[in-house]
Amino acid sequence: MKKEITRVDVGSVALMYGGILASIGLVIGILFAIFGSMLMSLNAKSSMPMGGGIVLAVLLPIIYGAIGAILGALFAVAYNFIAGRIGGVKVYVRD
Repeated sequence: MKKEITRVDVGSVALMYGGILASIGLVIGILFAIFGSMLMSLNAKSSMPMGGGIVLAVLLPIIYGAIGAILGALFAVAYNFIAGRIGGVKVYVRD
């Protein structure tokens, strides 16, 4: 059975996209913390302060999540606008 998604809820798309990007930010932040501490131990004159990797591991998910929520809301509004004029995404579902 073919159905069409004609509108999406802006809040739920923003929340979902923000959560996805926050998860990606957490992974990137953890990688920065691990590799930053490894590089810090190799170079005593490193430009990254001692807790720089930990700060990034905390800040990146917050920043990525906020940006993701804003972009998710913008994408949802754009989808609703365009889907109202040319039609939405068609999906196939089985009962």
